[in-house]
Amino acid sequence: MPLGRGGKQIKKTMNNETQKIIDHSFEYAKELLEETGEFYPFGAYLDKRGQVHPLEFELDKKNMPTNGQVIDGLTIYCKEEMEKGNIKAYGITFDAGVQMKEGENAVDTIAIDITLLGDEIEPVYYFPYQIEGQSQVIFGETFAVKREDFS
Repeated sequence: MPLGRGGKQIKKTMNNETQKIIDHSFEYAKELLEETGEFYPFGAYLDKRGQVHPLEFELDKKNMPTNGQVIDGLTIYCKEEMEKGNIKAYGITFDAGVQMKEGENAVDTIAIDITLLGDEIEPVYYFPYQIEGQSQVIFGETFAVKREDFS
């Protein structure tokens, strides 16, 4: 079921592939936030049988890549695997600050950028959050932004 406020159902109808990636990615990001207060970009993909698999960038602690480099590396890998026919969908999850209203501070979000095999274009899904205390993560209202809305 689609996630909304704090992981509850939202009304938008989405395909099963998208939902599987969101469910996996949201839960993993939430777990990392609760345990460490942060997370590094990661991915998830669906194989040809529809099974979800996690995907993380191998980090070299002596030469730490930027978040952008990690996102690029994960995206390149997934696109190549999709072109080979090994995967049918993937999502890249990252921490994103989103300014909800002009003049206000950015809100921390879990962003999930999903790509499906074929012509269907998914929006980017955002899960706003705040960390209270040492490990309590409070989620706001989930929203999605169509790609043509980016400028």
